[in-house]
Amino acid sequence: MCKEGPNNAAPTRQQQIDLLNARVQKITKKAIHEAKEAEEPLALEFVHAQKQMTILTAGFPIYQRRSALLVYMYAIGASCLIIRGALMIHPLTTALCVITMLFGYDFYSGILHVVFDHPDNIAVPILGQPCLEFQWHHAIPYDIVQKDFVDVCGDLNVAIMILIPIYCTMLDLDNGVAMVIGGLKLWMAYFGQFSHKSAHMYGNGNTLATWLQNHGLMISTKEHTAHHKPPHDIDFCLIGVCNPLIDALRTLTTNNRIWVSLFFIWSIFDLACYVRVVGTLAQFLQIS
Repeated sequence: MCKEGPNNAAPTRQQQIDLLNARVQKITKKAIHEAKEAEEPLALEFVHAQKQMTILTAGFPIYQRRSALLVYMYAIGASCLIIRGALMIHPLTTALCVITMLFGYDFYSGILHVVFDHPDNIAVPILGQPCLEFQWHHAIPYDIVQKDFVDVCGDLNVAIMILIPIYCTMLDLDNGVAMVIGGLKLWMAYFGQFSHKSAHMYGNGNTLATWLQNHGLMISTKEHTAHHKPPHDIDFCLIGVCNPLIDALRTLTTNNRIWVSLFFIWSIFDLACYVRVVGTLAQFLQIS
């Protein structure tokens, strides 16, 4: 266990991260020994855990302390977008945006999870590091609970930094619907992280999380536990409402290249599609 600071203070964020990385080293050492005894190749997550992480290649440390400042800046910026956009459109249109993004984000989280869980993708430049951490989550499922929530949200920092200029180029930010949809993409991503973390709390989460789980608005512990059983091929979505759709798509193909292509295409074009869907519905309902 981590040594506590003065006056039995709780472990700092960095100490929490260090504990997880120490656990990675211990599990890797054991896996190397077992692979040698069985004369079997070492799984990729253990191979890369022995390499040094670089900008392009996945490696150690698996877990990192993230910039809290970026998390707060992104959250404030997204909130400003939502408020400004909501003031420009009908309240029912705003409600349509929320519903659309709840389903839209969950669908996207399922695609992302399928891709990040595939062992071959650890070797993909840049994409490999988040894939490596995702797959270590199967070995250390309590990692998301042990980390401070700001670091859980901070795991998205780099992806957000990459996507912001893409979305700013593709969306009309003078459009109220586009503003609300754009801001909600971030908040739904943070909500997805909250949902994922709560699913690992095993009944020790807060009252709000329990209520949302009981009403099907967040993935339950029971449902998410099913994903953590090998071969980890069901219940990919982090909120859970779109699991049947992701499962249906996987019955059509589990080809990794197709799923990686879908991930990159949908990462770029999802918000533009959602803006068009909400705009069309608002016009049809005469609430635009």
